Amino acid sequence: MSTTYLLGGERDPEFLRRMSAPENEIPVAVPLNTLLGRTADAAVALTGLQVYSSGVSFDLAFRVRSPLEPAHLGLSGLVFEHGPSSGRFLLGIELADGRRASNVHGREGSPDVVLNAGGGRGHELSVDRSWWLHPLPPEGPLRFVLGCAALGIAETSTVVDGTVIRPAAADVVTLWPWSPPDHDRPPPPVPDLPPGSWFSDLS
Repeated sequence: MSTTYLLGGERDPEFLRRMSAPENEIPVAVPLNTLLGRTADAAVALTGLQVYSSGVSFDLAFRVRSPLEPAHLGLSGLVFEHGPSSGRFLLGIELADGRRASNVHGREGSPDVVLNAGGGRGHELSVDRSWWLHPLPPEGPLRFVLGCAALGIAETSTVVDGTVIRPAAADVVTLWPWSPPDHDRPPPPVPDLPPGSWFSDLS
């Protein structure tokens, strides 16, 4: 995914529109909640998927039985990438047509697919964080790939039925014309990638 957003020296509105959920729309909720990975002491689940005209937002729910070691600044530090790169949470998505995206800076995957992290909330045992995926996935299987050494979760792949996502966009309510947001965010540092993993194949 290119990070260039200037067009003729000005901010490119089409680039910016791909970067986050449009604030001028009321999305459609789709019930695709599912557990993506777990151990005896930690779990990550997909929740709250909402469909917009240009993509989907969703939450990932992180739960741990006991507080993490201080090296990772707690669960919030791990989820929001404030701690060390070792053991960092890795997330990837593969669309039905084979296109890919990930949260690994420098290995984002297909240039026309965007996967961006948003805000969240939580405490030492429970954290939820929102994510944005552009474009709307084509109908068919939607694969979520994740791994997090700090939580003891090995790389795992979960497929959800994406056939209900694109049709739901027809019911999105547009409140007023879209205008570009007036903020930018630097990318996170590159994490340590497990050798031979799904994420290592991304370019």
